[in-house]
Amino acid sequence: MNKYQKFKKMDSKSYSDVTRFLKKTTHLTAREWVTARLCADFKNLSNQSEMTWIGEKLPELVPFMEETYTRQEVSNARATFKKKVQKSGTTFFYAYYAGLISQEEMLELIHQIVRDIKNLMATEGSEIPEEHATEVQLLIAEVLRRINESLDED
Repeated sequence: MNKYQKFKKMDSKSYSDVTRFLKKTTHLTAREWVTARLCADFKNLSNQSEMTWIGEKLPELVPFMEETYTRQEVSNARATFKKKVQKSGTTFFYAYYAGLISQEEMLELIHQIVRDIKNLMATEGSEIPEEHATEVQLLIAEVLRRINESLDED
């Protein structure tokens, strides 16, 4: 089996190198990033992630992963990924909702976030279509508009 193409740019990196790289822009570890990506990309006909298969094939699929994982380890890493996404979202929107950062600061953050996302996608060997980047920005702008309306009602 050939190496999984998403992580080809990380062929010469160690697990620690990848985690350090991720920590510059995310709260994720290499373990969480890899399992979330593989669970999204390897689903069965019922649209469920092939966690046992992913865990068994991990060192073959990802150059910086040296050990196999059990189904439970894959499931736990994916659950941790989802929890971190939720907490990051809460932190992001709370800062604005509570008035801790201004609208201008929030817009600057959104532009930086999109740049970071493009960098991560390029590292995976993927590209983010420009319409998706615009979609994300519009979605966040809509959420901010709703927050502003909610604040005005108080």
